[in-house]
Amino acid sequence: MSHPSPSPSLQATFEAALQDSQIDAGTVGQMDSESQPEHVWAAFDSAQAAQAGLNPEALLSQTGDRGALFVLLENRETDPSLASLRNHLWPHFHAVAIYDGKGDRVKRRTVGSSEDLQKGSGGGQVYLLRRLQEVMSPETTTAKFDQNAKGWDGVPGSPGYPHFRWMRRYVGLYGKPDRASRILDFGSGAGWVGIEAAKCFPGSSLFLFDPSPEMVVQPCEGRVGFGDEPPFPRAGEEPYDWVISSGVISFAPDSEAWLDGLCRTLAPGGTLVIGDIQLESKGFRKRRKSHPLLPVRELNAKSASWVRKALEARGFQFLRGSAYQLTYPVPQVMHVNETKLGGVLSRPLLWLNQLGAGLSSWSGGKGQGCFDSWVMHLRAPGE
Repeated sequence: MSHPSPSPSLQATFEAALQDSQIDAGTVGQMDSESQPEHVWAAFDSAQAAQAGLNPEALLSQTGDRGALFVLLENRETDPSLASLRNHLWPHFHAVAIYDGKGDRVKRRTVGSSEDLQKGSGGGQVYLLRRLQEVMSPETTTAKFDQNAKGWDGVPGSPGYPHFRWMRRYVGLYGKPDRASRILDFGSGAGWVGIEAAKCFPGSSLFLFDPSPEMVVQPCEGRVGFGDEPPFPRAGEEPYDWVISSGVISFAPDSEAWLDGLCRTLAPGGTLVIGDIQLESKGFRKRRKSHPLLPVRELNAKSASWVRKALEARGFQFLRGSAYQLTYPVPQVMHVNETKLGGVLSRPLLWLNQLGAGLSSWSGGKGQGCFDSWVMHLRAPGE
């Protein structure tokens, strides 16, 4: 059961969270209040009690369209306990920050970072979650991609660059058709996968689009847009005989609408190569159990089997599929190699990933749980 009010030390942490998240305290109300606030808070002794006391479907009706949920915990919890609470509230809410009251300060944790916010009293924890439709809104997605655009190209000569280059070539050349004159990189990021594909056919035309204007800067025709309403092809323009989409569907708030948009871009009988992260890999399953803060795409991803079934229902013919990027503990070793070992293991780790991808391709895509990414080759209906 939730508490009618938090302890003074937890209240101090809550106030720090409100200030940091730039949410007006006047728009926040207690769970089950009759005032219908934009944002909701609820206080519990533990994450276990919160999981028992929070009904995610009911909370949707108590928060505004862009509402936030503040879960106030009197006792600081372990990360796995918080992860379990997050998984209980998904897919209605997504965790974006943790505020730890540590007596003399409040520390904010987000994905990949932590920061001391203030000196002073504070206790307990505040777990901040936002409605999924807000986290995955076009505005939020565009802002996130704009912010990350400068790091999207990889850094030639860095310890991780050989693996980065191999991945984009692997997907860019997967399912290469005998000929292609019009190639579309669907949700391109910086466009490197499409560039690898276009190199196969000198004289071909490469087109790409992305939600971020900062991404679409390559020397080819680029537009800004989202997959559910792709900016290619416009009225009067020809569809594309080779469409590649790598690591995009996990960003789509409505996967069915996204796939409909993807299908509209292909010429009859055209080649489709699609890939993304593997939802049920050993590594991602482990992270969902132990990490209370994760990128939203790790929870929103679709399995290769789900995507294949959805495309076959739209008339596509599956030709082949496989997996790549070995899962836990290989990415963790790669991180240590890049941050602490100066890249001494870069080549052996790349060879290991190449061997794994080759074996997956040879076996017809078996052992998906051993890999963090999947890719497949399909043919569009018609002709």
